[in-house]
Amino acid sequence: KPVYGREAKVITYILDNNHYRKITLGDSLSAVILHEYIKGLDNNKTYFTTADLQTFEKYGDKLDDLIRAENVEVAYLIYNAFRRRFDERMNYIMTQLITQKFDYNVDEYYESDRDKESWCKSDAELNEVWRKIIKSQALSLRLAGKSQEEIEKMLKERYERFAKSIKQFNSEDVFSMYMNAVTESYDPHTNYMSPKAADLFKQQMTLSLEGIGARLQTENDYTRVAEVIPGGPAQKSDLIHVNDRIIGVGQGTSGEVVDVIGWRIDEVVKLIKGAKGTSVRLQILPAETGINGPSKIITLVRDKIKLEDQQAQKSIINYQK
Repeated sequence: KPVYGREAKVITYILDNNHYRKITLGDSLSAVILHEYIKGLDNNKTYFTTADLQTFEKYGDKLDDLIRAENVEVAYLIYNAFRRRFDERMNYIMTQLITQKFDYNVDEYYESDRDKESWCKSDAELNEVWRKIIKSQALSLRLAGKSQEEIEKMLKERYERFAKSIKQFNSEDVFSMYMNAVTESYDPHTNYMSPKAADLFKQQMTLSLEGIGARLQTENDYTRVAEVIPGGPAQKSDLIHVNDRIIGVGQGTSGEVVDVIGWRIDEVVKLIKGAKGTSVRLQILPAETGINGPSKIITLVRDKIKLEDQQAQKSIINYQK
């Protein structure tokens, strides 16, 4: 939409003229934007190949000029390339990996922190990475006592939901991701908020919410506990801790536990939040045993969480030489 191009130009004008770091959008910043945008789309290095990245490199010193010309088409070109790669991976997972009976006696390793790994050079390398990802997830389910039939069913449902969530991305979502790559290239704490994100921010600024009292982040398709808020149900229960991963959410004491691996963070939060006094069941992978360890299910009673400790504060310190 032309409005996105105009909006991008206005955003960068504001940043160029008002950001405290006094950085100007130029070729060097353009390269950072490209890197951050690609990372936002494929933070786990499991979709793009080195050939894809070489194709994108031609935009590395042009994004600044394009934005000033109210042109954000590159964001959508790269996103469309991601969607093609994503669809290829989902097809491979569904047709060849979900029903595979893995040999767990083989001595092999999967590095879950893909930041340390190189980009794949070919589809064959991507296939091998995904084989290990699915095998690792199947092993976690096996350790949780699931049968082969149950494992296949759960993995199928997991990736069907994952594919559905990606297919729900619209042009505003893509523009929001691109603009965040732009703003965060100036400073990691400078963000662009879409209308939906702004509404969520306003809610957080009321300094109270009803839930379990934990701040969550997405990390390589998992929802990770980044912080446990003092005084909340999570801290009081001592059942869930920082760096635990939430892989399933169930409502009440008997509702079906919905697998949330691969979900968008806002969708996971919607399931976890709820009215004070209601229960939520979480299936977690404890930090001490990691993603390959057994999972366990805990029950928390939601409460109203006070966020005064997170309220913005100021102080003046008089300093004399």
